[in-house]
Amino acid sequence: MLGGAAGELIFSARLDNLAMCHAAVTAIAQIARPSAIPVIALFDHEEVGSGSAAGAASSVLPRILERLAGSREDFHRACARSTCISADMSHAVHPNYAGRHEPRHRPQLNGGPVIKTNTQQRYATSAATAAMFAELCRAEDVPIQHYVHRTDLPCGTTIGPIASTLLGIATVDVGNPMLSMHSARELAGARDPERMTRVLARYLRG
Repeated sequence: MLGGAAGELIFSARLDNLAMCHAAVTAIAQIARPSAIPVIALFDHEEVGSGSAAGAASSVLPRILERLAGSREDFHRACARSTCISADMSHAVHPNYAGRHEPRHRPQLNGGPVIKTNTQQRYATSAATAAMFAELCRAEDVPIQHYVHRTDLPCGTTIGPIASTLLGIATVDVGNPMLSMHSARELAGARDPERMTRVLARYLRG
């Protein structure tokens, strides 16, 4: 449901993480002649740790990719040449709790995709992968935001570090900003989904 004075807000259940799934599926559906092989992976059980037969920590993704590659050697070569965008929603700064964010890392609704960094590796972003995603956004004329989690606060994680560990693929953790995460009525910006979709489509085209 749209809300706000100018319809600039989205209210819905399960924006985390169906919004990023929608962006990825929409993006890959637009790809006609990719210069590389585009892959998206949508997993169950991320919110309870990904440790299941169908979760990101299982052998499902490595086994499928290896079979697609044709041989184990080709699989390892493909992983070495690949990058990964781990797309999960991001916490926007809450006006009542701005102190929970670092002063220069306070994502705003409708401010564009967020690159997420954590020094304790709860996110898989590195300097190189952050620069890669920022360049994709620049090429699409999409504004970019940065979120660095405070090290004195506990931090959730994503499937980015899991996939990066299993596959050895350079990964960036990103997501659109939102409020009320995990509530029955989550809140995000209405302009951000289209932006993320454009950036993911450019990435998947290779």
